[in-house]
Amino acid sequence: MTDLVEPSRPQNAYWLWLGENRDALTKQAGGGSVSAVGKLAGETWKAMSAAQKATFEKKAAALKAEYEAAMAKFIADGGVKGKRRAEKAEIKKGKTDKKAKKEARKASGAPSKPQNAYWLYLAENREAITKEAGSATGSVVGKLAGQKWKALSAAAKAPYEKKAAELKAEYEKALEEFKKNAPAEAGDEEDEGEEEA
Repeated sequence: MTDLVEPSRPQNAYWLWLGENRDALTKQAGGGSVSAVGKLAGETWKAMSAAQKATFEKKAAALKAEYEAAMAKFIADGGVKGKRRAEKAEIKKGKTDKKAKKEARKASGAPSKPQNAYWLYLAENREAITKEAGSATGSVVGKLAGQKWKALSAAAKAPYEKKAAELKAEYEKALEEFKKNAPAEAGDEEDEGEEEA
């Protein structure tokens, strides 16, 4: 069985008219600026007589009747009206929920994770690597920095690894202190954040 596809809402009379007249309006507006064309189109549509609008209104009414019939069939076949819109809204809500959760974790006062040895190296050498890469683009700099980091000897990496270990120990101590003093919920959120990272 094929998936049911919810019918798309048809265009109204104005949009049907605009679809047929966009090229002429674009020339009249003197360019392809969306705002200029939209403003001119709105003014032109308002100035049109009812007789001039009638053909587009008839088309729009016919399309709306087709849409309503298709929607009735869709619902009769087991479809759910507005499901596609609800799914899009749910995806968007999920993104904002994640952002809100991250902001709440930040506002809770929980200590943030320290940089590892590589990030300490990059912070110290970013300017030189950027000059060598010839670009400040993150991906270009990151790729070159990664290659340089892998090529470093263990002795050259040692100071960064030592500093990273010190920062991690401080972080773990601060996190334990935070968990003792903070409400249970905040500690749970921090644990979730560690699993995501």
